[in-house]
Order: sequence, then structure tokens, then C-alpha cells
Amino acid sequence: MPSLGQDAKKAAAGERVYTTYCATCHGDALVSSGQTFDLRRLRKDERPRFENAVQNGKGQMPPWKGVVSVEEMDLIWHYIRTLANDRDQ
Repeated sequence: MPSLGQDAKKAAAGERVYTTYCATCHGDALVSSGQTFDLRRLRKDERPRFENAVQNGKGQMPPWKGVVSVEEMDLIWHYIRTLANDRDQ
């Protein structure tokens, strides 16, 4: 089980990856303009949903398979979880 320090490092790295690939559409610090899905709504049990959407696209979102690596997806997920609406549950 990773330590809190490791999770914090992953979240910080995830923020950098998020800024590179996701922030243009999903907003700075996950704050969406309302035009795209608010990633803060992803629950901790929805990681498969997140990974499927990133890899295969969904709605207006194009697929990122081959662009965003599995490791980068993991880092983005850690970042999302730090700002998620249900992070305290």
C-alpha cells in the first residue's frame, strides 16, 4: 500500500500531466466551464470508467489511447482524487 507521501508525489506529477493534456477542456484545477464533464464528480470506484473514457473517448472527448500512457493515466487519476467531491468519504 503506497504511503501518503507517495500519493502526494503522484498527485503532483498528475497535475502536470493533467495541465498538459486535460486542462484545456476540463479546466484549471478540474474546474469545468460546464461544457465538459466535471472530473471532480468521479467517485473513487469509477476508475474503470475514467480509464475507458481516456483510452476510447466519450461524447465530444476524443480517444487518447497511444497519446496518454497507462502511467500518465494513473498520475492523472491520483490528481483527480485529491480534488474529487467525495475525497473525504
